Amino acid sequence: MREIANNLPEQLTSFVGRERELDELKALLASHRLITLLGMGGLGKTRLSLQAATERMADFPDGVWFIDLAPLRDGALVVAEAAQVMGVREEPGRALVQTLAAHLKHRRMLVILDNCEHLLKPAALLAHALLKAAPGVRFMASSREPLRVPGERAMPILPLPVPGRHDSLAVLQQSTAVRLFVDRAQEQRPDFVLTEAVAPAVAELVVRLEGIPLALELAAARVRDMAVAAINRALDHRYQVLTEGSIVLEERQQTLRALVDWSYDLLASDEQRVLRCLAVFAGGFDLAAAQQVCQDASQPDADVAALLATLAEKSLIGSEQRETDARFRMLETIRDYAAEKLDGTQSEDSSDRRAVAVRHCDHYFSLAKAARNGLRGPEQGTWLRRLDTEHDNLRMAMQLAQTDTSLVDAFVAVKLAVALQNFWILRGYATEGRAAVRAMLAHPAVQAAAQARAHALYVGAALAYSQSDLTEALRMLQDCLALRRQLAHNADIAATLSTLAVTLLASGDADSARAACTEALQLVRDSHNRGSEAITLVQLGQVEAHQDQAEQARQHLAQALAIAQEIGHPETEAEAELVLGELAMAQDHTDTAQAAFARSLAICRSANDPRGTALAEWALARVDLQTVRGGRAAEQLCNALLAFDGFEMREAWLGCLEDHAAQALWQGRLPLAIGLAAAADRLRTSARLQRAPQAQRRWQRLLETLRAAGPQDSFDAAWASAQGWDHATAQRLALQASQPLA
Repeated sequence: MREIANNLPEQLTSFVGRERELDELKALLASHRLITLLGMGGLGKTRLSLQAATERMADFPDGVWFIDLAPLRDGALVVAEAAQVMGVREEPGRALVQTLAAHLKHRRMLVILDNCEHLLKPAALLAHALLKAAPGVRFMASSREPLRVPGERAMPILPLPVPGRHDSLAVLQQSTAVRLFVDRAQEQRPDFVLTEAVAPAVAELVVRLEGIPLALELAAARVRDMAVAAINRALDHRYQVLTEGSIVLEERQQTLRALVDWSYDLLASDEQRVLRCLAVFAGGFDLAAAQQVCQDASQPDADVAALLATLAEKSLIGSEQRETDARFRMLETIRDYAAEKLDGTQSEDSSDRRAVAVRHCDHYFSLAKAARNGLRGPEQGTWLRRLDTEHDNLRMAMQLAQTDTSLVDAFVAVKLAVALQNFWILRGYATEGRAAVRAMLAHPAVQAAAQARAHALYVGAALAYSQSDLTEALRMLQDCLALRRQLAHNADIAATLSTLAVTLLASGDADSARAACTEALQLVRDSHNRGSEAITLVQLGQVEAHQDQAEQARQHLAQALAIAQEIGHPETEAEAELVLGELAMAQDHTDTAQAAFARSLAICRSANDPRGTALAEWALARVDLQTVRGGRAAEQLCNALLAFDGFEMREAWLGCLEDHAAQALWQGRLPLAIGLAAAADRLRTSARLQRAPQAQRRWQRLLETLRAAGPQDSFDAAWASAQGWDHATAQRLALQASQPLA
């Protein structure tokens, strides 16, 4: 059986103490489409849902997806986060939730929405929309209150049952709460054993902690350096105040808070300060980030690494060793507690929330700037993975820069956008980036500063172009160019003209594109910017290829190739080879084209450039289709289509879909071939995207072949039947053309 797609986080501890609830939850999954695990923090709702999902994965052949809402603070990002996790990209003129619903319509899938309570309404709206649209999709949610969605089945998660204080050793050994405590205590001290001697103290502790899993784990963390009886004595004073009150849930919440209070009070002052500072992180952090954010001007020699290790030993943070360094995380319950403590510090304290937030923003701003340079070279893949890991923290930095100009200059948000532009494009966050740019452009400080406004307009245009929203891209580029001409900064003018040229070319205005390229080329040559010169030469070659001026195009591309090789710019080198291959293809020099495309592919793979790799694979597949070797094209077409979808490269995705139609025709799947061609044509029309001349000629040949392959009424019927195919349906059926015939 094929491996089922999923993103479930690996569980590093054994599953103990919820066996009955696990069986109940698995049974409910068979009969209910939305199950919400209800309870306060610290009861193990997330762990239970992950275990159930793991054990029932075979029931969901189209995937099991875990969506953690805890790092998000903006409800508008809930749908975007779900779409990103499931690999769904926005379509022009259509709400993202509608695209997501269409993608899931015919799938059997399980979705876990974790930590919903702070984003209850957007989580509920998402679940409701997808439940209505996709009958094969089921949800598990965890929250402190119900989502109140029709058909929801609430499953209260209570503390673990506790034994009597005087129960026998045999009874204690069967208690789920005791078993959990002992298991976690043995992680701290492998020689810890539940014996007759220690049993009364363990029973006392478990009863007093009311079977709350988080509380038991926090207490177990103390077994490393304290006897169980000593832990009980330390709790004496704290828990005397918890004997009053009649609302059981509130008592439990007080108990949990009191335990965290107790754990916090046992920390040294340096440990407390670091724990407070860590509340500012979202989605985890590494040592370098913690060292900068938790720095203390009054104690510059404090060893943050040692303090993190101590907090991890005491179960207040978790750590995961990766290939190069450790990554740390906090449970949301602990993070909320630390955030309250951080809010309560004095303004002159170096751990004051305002100061910590500024240091957090500074750190991730520096990371984004370093990544911007790193994404341009052979370490692109490494930097992309790093930005993926830190995305939630980058979002928080952006949010601070956009919303609190008393702490951070508003222009930092614009500079962050400039630095993250290529990451947003390469990882399919263009929609999110465009929303951020719109917010920047509405900010009075940005509106009043021509340079900042021009930067924001440029980023917005690049993101719009990446999604083939050519109208928006052209408008923003024209506004940007006017501002930059006023500022008379030639490097920025050249960059704007360069991007304007490719946008004009995609819009079908080759003459204006050529004029923009020519001016940009002169500016970069005057400034002796070799890298920009190479990029602009490639673009000029693309324009000339579009205008069927092959010889001029080859000359400019050869110049670009030479410069790129000289200065070590693999992205431009690969793109030049790609356009040279297209020129050869247009003249039916397929061997020359294949060699150029193969060189482009090798360069992109060496530089960890996934977009370039996809473009080169697609080009090689087209060579095989043109030379009637369609069987070799299947895997490369499949890889390219999935990559273009992931990068939100709409024009490339549509072109690749058209080639999947050619692939289906080569395999003899005529109705599928006609349907894919019809879907591609309709989706291209709705996106208002034109084909380049060479692509248009391929398209006309394909249509003529499809019409000639069978009766006209069969063609018309297959064409009409595909008019309702959306992006997701077309992709799913296209991938069938990449599979061998049974």
